[in-house]
Amino acid sequence: MRIAVADIGGTNARFALAEVADGKVISVGDPIVLAAKDHAGLAGAWQAFGAQLGEPLPCSAAFGLAGPVTGGPVRFVNSHWVVDPATLDRDLGLETSLVLNDFGAMAYAADALAPGDFAHVCGPDMALPVRGAISVIGPGTGLGVAVLQRREQGIVILETEGAHVHFAPLDADEALVSAAITAQHGRTSIERVVSGPGLGDIIRLFDPADNRDDAALWAAALAGQERRALAMFLAAYGAACGDLSLAHGAMGVVLTGGLTNRLLPHIAGSKFHSRFCDKGRYQPRMESIPVKLITHPQPGLFGAAAAFAREHT
Repeated sequence: MRIAVADIGGTNARFALAEVADGKVISVGDPIVLAAKDHAGLAGAWQAFGAQLGEPLPCSAAFGLAGPVTGGPVRFVNSHWVVDPATLDRDLGLETSLVLNDFGAMAYAADALAPGDFAHVCGPDMALPVRGAISVIGPGTGLGVAVLQRREQGIVILETEGAHVHFAPLDADEALVSAAITAQHGRTSIERVVSGPGLGDIIRLFDPADNRDDAALWAAALAGQERRALAMFLAAYGAACGDLSLAHGAMGVVLTGGLTNRLLPHIAGSKFHSRFCDKGRYQPRMESIPVKLITHPQPGLFGAAAAFAREHT
């Protein structure tokens, strides 16, 4: 079955064609990437996707959306888009559609991808558990959090808003960052620190005159020019992953997203794993948890296809 798949975040909307059959993903084509700011909403981006594709779009599609999917209109936290599942088929000319949270799609990908699509990050170098909970986490424009629950009867995906729990500073510098963000936004969630824009807030706290945009700041950090800020970011990232793993009861953690793939060479020399494990009486448990990274180039699109395949083939 030929379908369209979309992974729509706060910055970019990615579209592709996919083939699914017998509950599995056969293939996912090359993505067409559109900037969310260039389109009023999904309908306009869908038309642009079709125009660039140069062929008729399928009548079935799956959409991973960077917002809470609760049955009503999906309002994106980090963009101006609003998607209403009630009118989606009519608006896009579809016969069958599936709408899920973008990190719900990531969790489907974490279950369906092959072992070769993962890199070991830290913890014991062992396979992800075949039963029980696995936390799926990744920073980008925001911070995505989902749970993959593997049961004997099949999988259950929990789409969460875990990124919006309160950030817990663990040293003096993190306390300064938290206070500065709270002064601006009223509170500091994990997402305010562990996300693409979070690095900029860290850097500008220590150098308020730095007016570079987030892309330039990340380029500088990954090139070794913003070591203090990057070290703080990775420590906070590891602490958050450990906290979320505990909250989920997860004995495996999967990281995902282009940003973490770029960060991978920096994680081993950072406090990521020590902060992940630093949970008092639960440290031995945390030390037994494998942490993996999805290296597939388009896990959101693959996961949307995997979710559709499970439900409709």
